Amino acid sequence: MEKQSITAKKLKIGIAAAFVISGFLQAQQSFTVEQSLDYAINNNVSVKKARIDQIKASQKVKETTGIGLPQISGQAKYNYYLKTPVMLIDASVFDPSVPAGSIQEFPQGLKHNTNAGVTLTQILFNGSYLVGLKSAKAYKETAALAEEKTEISIKEGIMMAYAAVISTDENIKTLEENMKVAEKTLNDTKATYKVGLTEEQNVEQLEFSYKSLETNKENLKRTRTKLLMALKYLMGYPLEKEIELSTTLDEMVQKNQVLVDQNASVDITNHIDMRLKNNALKVSELQLKYQKSQALPSLTGIANYGINTGSNQFNVFDTKTRWFDSSILGLQLDIPIFSGLQRHWQTQQAQLDVTKAQLDKEDTEKSLKKDYFEKSVDYNNAFESYKTAQEQIKLSSSIYRKEQIKFKEGLGSSFDLQNSETQLYNSQSLLYQSAINLIQAKVALDKAKGEL
Repeated sequence: MEKQSITAKKLKIGIAAAFVISGFLQAQQSFTVEQSLDYAINNNVSVKKARIDQIKASQKVKETTGIGLPQISGQAKYNYYLKTPVMLIDASVFDPSVPAGSIQEFPQGLKHNTNAGVTLTQILFNGSYLVGLKSAKAYKETAALAEEKTEISIKEGIMMAYAAVISTDENIKTLEENMKVAEKTLNDTKATYKVGLTEEQNVEQLEFSYKSLETNKENLKRTRTKLLMALKYLMGYPLEKEIELSTTLDEMVQKNQVLVDQNASVDITNHIDMRLKNNALKVSELQLKYQKSQALPSLTGIANYGINTGSNQFNVFDTKTRWFDSSILGLQLDIPIFSGLQRHWQTQQAQLDVTKAQLDKEDTEKSLKKDYFEKSVDYNNAFESYKTAQEQIKLSSSIYRKEQIKFKEGLGSSFDLQNSETQLYNSQSLLYQSAINLIQAKVALDKAKGEL
């Protein structure tokens, strides 16, 4: 019975552990760099806000379109005269027998007056409205381009943050391997010291090196936590949830090992910054047209139907009350004649804005070409530096192995071994840093080409 009880307890513990592990695996999502980009496009706050701005811009077009549709309004009014107005008339006008100048009082209106009506207006021609409709559509295009630019910036940030995290992971792994080697060397040296075959200083020197590796490892772990938090924030991923990155540093580096011709011409027509400047120029030109259209006449159609009644007693809801109706059809032509030269100066300012937009476009074109050249140089430099770092780590590893052999055989000192260690560790750090630099340089180059 006791054995069965112990077995049952073990089974319960095993089942509970299985649920915990299963829950942990489900909670921790794995992302390749491509999947992290896709996730960010749907979850990053800045992208969501840019998408909302685009929706608002679409609604603005519909709002502006509505100005040109029939506008219908209704009105109802009730007036009660506390004292009815009086009109004074010369009574002799109506009755010659009355002396001239005799004043006759006539009540003007009734105490209770009620009227209601419906008015319809329709724009028949308005140059400003037509230009405004085009401007609203241009505003919609601006919002769409702004969303695209936001997505590009987020992609750039995520790729760089992703590379930084996995590079730190590789650095930690290498440090752990170095610590294993350093620990073995330290233990062997301690054993040698105990039998009097080496100096205490050699042991202390190796202990110092091992402690430095431990400190570096802990620092890197804290740095990784910070970098991963930044990546999750950019992705729009819950900060409190675990996340696994499945793309390796080698995989990211292998995609970016191609030298580019820094003197080659680049087509920046489709670059997001170029399209934004083209759209800004279009908006400025529409604003100029709008100012010019202010001098054009506008024609509006008007229709009105109304009813009214009045009496000295309040009888609006009396079915016997007599109502009088009226209706109107009309046209209203508004012709701007003179505005104190306001329109003239507004048009001149709009023309200057067009000139500025043209200069911005030309400057952006030159700037993008310059930026491509600079990013090409930066990328080629990063590529060559990475190749050099790969060669240096082979050399430093070879030197370190030789110094280890010499130290074990008593032919080398702990200082020589430490120097070779330092050289190896520096070359390892340089390799990881050059890998990050290569990836970041390629991301910057793709962005400069408008291909990110």
